Amino acid sequence: MNSPFTGGHATLVEEKATTTYRGEEFDYTRRYYRCDDTGIAFTDDETDAWSLEQIHSQYREKYGIPAPEEIKAIREQYGLSATTMSKILGIGDNQYGLYENGEMPTKNIGRMIATIKDKNIFSMYVVMARNQFKEREYNRIREKVESVKESSSYSIENNRYSCQWLFVLPVRPAVYRYKKTGFARWSKSKTNQTFALV
Repeated sequence: MNSPFTGGHATLVEEKATTTYRGEEFDYTRRYYRCDDTGIAFTDDETDAWSLEQIHSQYREKYGIPAPEEIKAIREQYGLSATTMSKILGIGDNQYGLYENGEMPTKNIGRMIATIKDKNIFSMYVVMARNQFKEREYNRIREKVESVKESSSYSIENNRYSCQWLFVLPVRPAVYRYKKTGFARWSKSKTNQTFALV
């Protein structure tokens, strides 16, 4: 790399660093260049992106937020546009597309996106968004979602809940289950296609 200050050589430097992201501190390896002639440190787009990716990866892992390629794969699984996904989830006109392109969702939205990989959960969101689409478009979306093969269920371990629900697809009546204590775990019954915290 040539120095933008003198045109001479610049050396790539890596060092441990700590930064604050969304109010939390994260350790990462920072990359930057140092001009051999002046000693001035500088970065370029590539070194900045490399550092930011480490921070984003830690944040995503800590809060269960899918990576951009996973977010895109979830949408493609249903064959829907990013705009349609945004409308279904109620997150803005094309916010879903921004998440696919690397923008970091909030913790809540990131976790919501992670859960809709399961078509039974996503189906509930589609039904709740029914009035945002014309009848023909809504039916087209439902057909696409229903044509997807069932995906695996999710697990939530070692967390205590006082109120736990049994979610049933809209074609069946809703059933609610209450427990005072116990560990929560998502489970799926193949016989009635329900999801429950048990």
